[in-house]
Amino acid sequence: VANKIDSMQDENLYNELVAQGIDFPEIVTAQALLETGHFKSYACLQQNNLFGLRDNKGRYMSFPHWTDAVAAYKKYIQRYNHPVPEDYYAYLQELGYAEDPQYIDKLKQIVNK
Repeated sequence: VANKIDSMQDENLYNELVAQGIDFPEIVTAQALLETGHFKSYACLQQNNLFGLRDNKGRYMSFPHWTDAVAAYKKYIQRYNHPVPEDYYAYLQELGYAEDPQYIDKLKQIVNK
């Protein structure tokens, strides 16, 4: 049952990313899976934060609905370079998106599953 729920969540997220005009929705879906531990993290469950987005003071942002986190991702992550560069992995690396030095490799593993 968990895999079925996870795949439904993945599909719903992917569809919302496309609907909101997010570039590279496959990679951004992988980011949500990685950042939330497959939608199980506190930030996801209590704050509807799918991407580990933080405010200027370093606190996790909170959203009324998970679709608001998608809108915030577009605003804060993809707005600066639209269209986003073709090498989205390099773009995320340049942004310093994650502290984990293996972050890009982990994203690629999820995308290639």
